[in-house]
Amino acid sequence: MSVFTKTCIFITGFLLLPLLAAEIVALTTNLIFAPALGMRVTNISFFGLEFNVSDNKWTVSLRRFSPIIQHDVRFDSRKSVESFSDRKADMLQFLSVAAKFAVAAALCFSLRGLLTKPEHFTHTELLLFSFAAGMVFHAFFSLAMYIYTSLVLVKRLGGCINSIIKRLRQGESYASIDMKPMEELGLKKSTKNEQLLYYQLYMGHLAAMGNYNGMREPSHKAMNILMDRGYFVQETGSYYWLIYFFSEVEPNPQITDLLLERLGSVINKDNDANAKRVLAYYLFNIKRDFDGAQEMVNEGFRALDSDAGLATERDLERLLLTDLNERLQVINKPAAMTC
Repeated sequence: MSVFTKTCIFITGFLLLPLLAAEIVALTTNLIFAPALGMRVTNISFFGLEFNVSDNKWTVSLRRFSPIIQHDVRFDSRKSVESFSDRKADMLQFLSVAAKFAVAAALCFSLRGLLTKPEHFTHTELLLFSFAAGMVFHAFFSLAMYIYTSLVLVKRLGGCINSIIKRLRQGESYASIDMKPMEELGLKKSTKNEQLLYYQLYMGHLAAMGNYNGMREPSHKAMNILMDRGYFVQETGSYYWLIYFFSEVEPNPQITDLLLERLGSVINKDNDANAKRVLAYYLFNIKRDFDGAQEMVNEGFRALDSDAGLATERDLERLLLTDLNERLQVINKPAAMTC
């Protein structure tokens, strides 16, 4: 077996296969245990197929091919907000880590004979050995990330984000929370994922305050982050706020169309009020489709009536939908008849 062949087999076994397997383990764990903790898997995508929960039913659609398996877990909006807690989310993450260790341990135990063989590995044996080693690496990496999230992140921007989310769950409004630009928080260097999460919360605060000028700098920074990477379902909220910003504050058809293209069918299949609000502002400002915008506004109001999400988020969506609805009423109002 040549060195090149060995290298290719090892890379496949140690990097590629464990990456897919680790995601499958995490997805399976979340599908099994999330409901018991008041959460649910709301989105699954792999190999160009995307599954979304809509009206408590799974729908499937096609999107751009990606070898990465992704899924999104959220608190179950059908349950009371009071049942949500950070401890439950932390427990689900811990169970995912434990499941990866269990799978890695089972692989190592079943392949323990490979370590005692004096002869060279065959192609299959090298692939299996590399796969087991890769799963062990992913298990320890997941554990390191869990510890980092639990102990280190609380002292960084992630801790600030968790604090804001907790206050929102407790009933505080976006407007009542004193939020500042990320650069003024005085926190240590943050990751791009943290910056995008804070961007979503900060945009909610700015929208509630009517501070549209304050949206400019954070939105352009968020746009720069997203353009350097592919679409991940966990970043959907950032995409929504950017489409809103580049429709309402700085209308830019090229950017909004690019963001919508990246989202694929996600936003069209999303029946939540924020998705309807984003599409309404896009149709109103970019497409000048006032009838379509009015339809999205009406659907947004209906979603609010049936939505069991956070009251603070519903209040914000109602505020933004009402603002656009009033502008549409002026446009659609029949002209006064003159003699």
